Amino acid sequence: MRYFAALSLLLLLFSEAPAAEERYEEFEGKTVSEIRVVGAKNTKENIILRELLTEIGEFFDPEKIKKDLESLDRLGVFSDVKIYPTEENGETVLMIEVTETLRYLPVVSISIDDENGVSAGAGLKSVNFLGKGVYLSGVARFGGATTVEAVLRNPWVIGNHFGYEFMYFHRDRRNELFEFDEVSDEFFLTLSSYIRQNGRIGGRFSHEIIKSNEPGRTISPDNKDNVSTIRFFVGYDSRDLASNPSTGWWNEIAIEKAGLFGEDIDFWRTHIDIRRFFHVVDRHTIALFSLASLTDGVVGETIAPWQQYSLGGTNTIRGWHLGSKTGKNQFINTLEYRYMLIEPRLISYFGINLRVGMHLAAFADVGTAWSQEEDFRKNFIDGYGIGIRFIIPYVGLARIDFGVGQPSARIQVHLGSYEKPVRQRDRVR
Repeated sequence: MRYFAALSLLLLLFSEAPAAEERYEEFEGKTVSEIRVVGAKNTKENIILRELLTEIGEFFDPEKIKKDLESLDRLGVFSDVKIYPTEENGETVLMIEVTETLRYLPVVSISIDDENGVSAGAGLKSVNFLGKGVYLSGVARFGGATTVEAVLRNPWVIGNHFGYEFMYFHRDRRNELFEFDEVSDEFFLTLSSYIRQNGRIGGRFSHEIIKSNEPGRTISPDNKDNVSTIRFFVGYDSRDLASNPSTGWWNEIAIEKAGLFGEDIDFWRTHIDIRRFFHVVDRHTIALFSLASLTDGVVGETIAPWQQYSLGGTNTIRGWHLGSKTGKNQFINTLEYRYMLIEPRLISYFGINLRVGMHLAAFADVGTAWSQEEDFRKNFIDGYGIGIRFIIPYVGLARIDFGVGQPSARIQVHLGSYEKPVRQRDRVR
């Protein structure tokens, strides 16, 4: 979680942002004679143009413009994007006006999690490496856990958004859930592509090396698990804006096989991930998230104890302590009502262009984790609360939640980064 400058920006946030009211109806049906990109100092122009459905020689179509805005927002390299038509010499020119986020940014990286507390360090990030929309980052953190991570993501190499993502994580930490000192190295390679405009398809290969200082925490008798996993997934993404969705779906079904090369760990796992956003009225949004992860096999025989799911805490069931329920399967559901207190707007902070905003949320979580069928109902827990969301660059969302739910427990304060459904899917095992 990176809370750099979030609180210091609040005073600037409360200033009014200018409204952008585009009069598309005046140009509807007119032929687009030129597409002109303005403000792209570092980004290659073809990286922008290839995202557009609108083409020169076609009629101006407001619905296509909406899709073009969504696609450029999804790139994640701009603080602001405006698309509007203008008339020059009797012809219609489509203006693509972008404000770039800082291409290279040294970052102070702070991680706060329920299991290992506070870790801090530094790194370097680029959301637009070489001006090609490539994401590159390297970060090292120390403290509650020692973590080194590197990420390289190219969202479009060939075809219809055929791209790749490589991730590496090294962790040296106390695994509080299963009570052992863990040293791990994890590698992930993902290949994916669009299916038309909203469909997604892809696969991921991963290899994990987990070392334990305690016997019985791994499947392998030498206290060191090596496991290779392959995953195939298909999804659907119709969100209006990836950076701040208020309507649409994000869904994915994934099937994975762990134990590809005769390892002791050997199981199949299925993920069903459903996210739905409803625009209620101006500034009001309802978000529904549901995640089911179903695993065959037996814990301690073909499933390592560290591969189980644990509920409670920031990214699962808020209002409960981490590790309240544990099992090889999980089922998590969330309802959030969001009010946009400060609409995202562009500000200049020490010469850096940032798009920031803030909204308030009321939430309810309910879920269960289980290994035996009879524990499915018995292990259901629920939590409720309110929270604050800061929309900030390079992270997307920083969360502060206040939850209740666990009997005889005080109000739980949860600090998190990124959307909860993203973190509940990608949390450390």
